[in-house]
Amino acid sequence: MFEINPRLKQPSPATEGDASQFVTAHYNNWKAGLSFDAPLPLARHMPAIIAVGGGKGGVGKSIVSANLAATLAQFGYRVLVVDLDLGCSNLHSHFGTSMPKKSLVDFLITKTADFRDIILPAPVQGVAFVAGGREEAWSEYLDQPSDYLLPLWQALLGSRQQFKVDIILFDLGAGTHRHTMDFFSAAHLGLVTVLPEPTSIENAYVFFKMTLWKLIDNLGNRLGQPEVAQDIKAALASMAGTTLTSGYASCLKELLLSYPQFIQDLQRVIQARCLGVIVNQTRDQSDIDLGSSMEHICQKYFGLPTRYIGYLNYDESVLKSLKNRRLLVSDFPHSMIAKRLSVAAAQSLKILGMQRRN
Repeated sequence: MFEINPRLKQPSPATEGDASQFVTAHYNNWKAGLSFDAPLPLARHMPAIIAVGGGKGGVGKSIVSANLAATLAQFGYRVLVVDLDLGCSNLHSHFGTSMPKKSLVDFLITKTADFRDIILPAPVQGVAFVAGGREEAWSEYLDQPSDYLLPLWQALLGSRQQFKVDIILFDLGAGTHRHTMDFFSAAHLGLVTVLPEPTSIENAYVFFKMTLWKLIDNLGNRLGQPEVAQDIKAALASMAGTTLTSGYASCLKELLLSYPQFIQDLQRVIQARCLGVIVNQTRDQSDIDLGSSMEHICQKYFGLPTRYIGYLNYDESVLKSLKNRRLLVSDFPHSMIAKRLSVAAAQSLKILGMQRRN
């Protein structure tokens, strides 16, 4: 069980001030999509952040999030999973619990709970989670400006100091809602889960495109040049066309002549993060090979640093574990899919510059 100790020793005033400045600076950079302030192994004040998205619903984002968290905990890390599928929260069911009484709604909307109060223990040593809350509570808040999420972002970045969290894992909602893209672009590692079928693949590429669009918008806002960001997106849309032969990466090189400083800054923003592809429910070698193809296309066409993290084979044990209301890696620890999750977790740590602790 992931325990939150209310008597946990707090940072000294000097350290606390440094941490607060770090959080503020990082939040500003997060909104701009800029690089992080310190290499991950040296970032003493904040946890590593992994976001799991995918564009299309039903691709297994929550299954990946919950079981990846449990696997990372088995590797010796303290992991906090946050259900950011705002309005369609179901992460708690993967941990075998009913809808929790305390959720993000109580922290962000009604403001009747501290962040500490909504951190709930998962049935796995080293894992805790935060529930998203009921759909009706979010209906009028999803179109609010991103700044209303600032208390959540500050709490998450401060969770290493407050609760000794090593890794935060975002379980994002379907689609490309503004808040979804905000949190995905904020992660040190953004994982895109895709099924080996046409609509899922198409939605995944839309998700990658919207990631690039989000980085451009954030940079434009940070530099006080939102109109330049809009001009660049319009130029990319007209230049890239509809095929994969002339991609956004090559178009950005052409735009370097017209917007030299902005494009140079954008290239630094892009290179400061890494995206990963996880192919779910593979049945044959062609399904497995899809991840390598997507890695190549995303790098060449979108210009986004992308890695094939791994594949998860189709396995009836997934449905069985859900019916048993237990995590897959706990219910079927020796299954092939549990082994594949272990590979994906190890790959994620490698990209983050982290190592297994046990």
